[in-house]
Amino acid sequence: RKDIREGDLVRVQRAGDVIPQVVERIPEEGRERRPPFVMPTECPVCGTPVYEEGPRTICPNRFGCRAQLVAQIYHFGSRGALDIEGLGDETAKLLVDRELVRELADLFDITAEQLLELPGFAEKSAASLVDGIHARKRVELSRFLYGLGIPEVGTTVARDLALHFRSFAAVRAASREELEAVDGIGPRMSEAIRGFLDHDEIARAIDRILAKGVAPIPPEAPAATGLTGKKVLFTGTSSRPRAELKKLAEGAGARVVSSVSKETDYVVVGEDPGSKYDKAVELGVPILDEEGFLGVLRDAETEGAEGTLPLHLPSSGD
Repeated sequence: RKDIREGDLVRVQRAGDVIPQVVERIPEEGRERRPPFVMPTECPVCGTPVYEEGPRTICPNRFGCRAQLVAQIYHFGSRGALDIEGLGDETAKLLVDRELVRELADLFDITAEQLLELPGFAEKSAASLVDGIHARKRVELSRFLYGLGIPEVGTTVARDLALHFRSFAAVRAASREELEAVDGIGPRMSEAIRGFLDHDEIARAIDRILAKGVAPIPPEAPAATGLTGKKVLFTGTSSRPRAELKKLAEGAGARVVSSVSKETDYVVVGEDPGSKYDKAVELGVPILDEEGFLGVLRDAETEGAEGTLPLHLPSSGD
């Protein structure tokens, strides 16, 4: 709509909380522009005809497209998934280009000797990556679910599924109705999850991963506290990393959400909170600053069931 082309100079502004919005193209006198972009009718990597699904143009060749395999490997080893150090985008490309990995299960067959033949690997880095891959055969169920790349399943939904079903076998066997019993999962999400797990090729690919000795670990039930089941949203910049605050909330049994609604129990704001703060005010959702949130966590720990594990919250002087 704005006729933006590759190589153009554009003006960008912050929209909402953090999303960059392209405001306009800035004309550059004397500079020849490239032709307008045209969406390809075939995947530029594997040549498979693409199709449109809402705003997305999709290559359906999930198991034969090398670019998709690279993305699967990178996602599988990413920080929110199996968290395999050294398995970045460039390494994933090398593994696919040299045909050491033709599917995710092949990751667990890679040897240090094979890696030494790849550019950028020495004995220490090769051994470290192989050890890191095998160390993640025992991985938290939520990380495994997220790492599979199930449509609509981000880190929060993966955690909710893991806490609700407590085993991968139970998730695989769950009906759409049972999936929708999990807070936050609706008809569209349950359909996407079941469609992924019911796909014959995907099911066989998962079976081959499990056959390599990968055993997802059931989650520990969160300690029962005054925050158990509460919905908490974070917005703005705080003194502590967002991931740390989220971990504290989840450790107290809360569910961290990404959008504000009447069902949100607390909105925790930092500097420059943006539109989510405005909506919380409009809906009358309780609003806390960082110290107020930590105070609620301490109160929740005090009110928790006898014998539950402490949250080990940092004091204001830490």
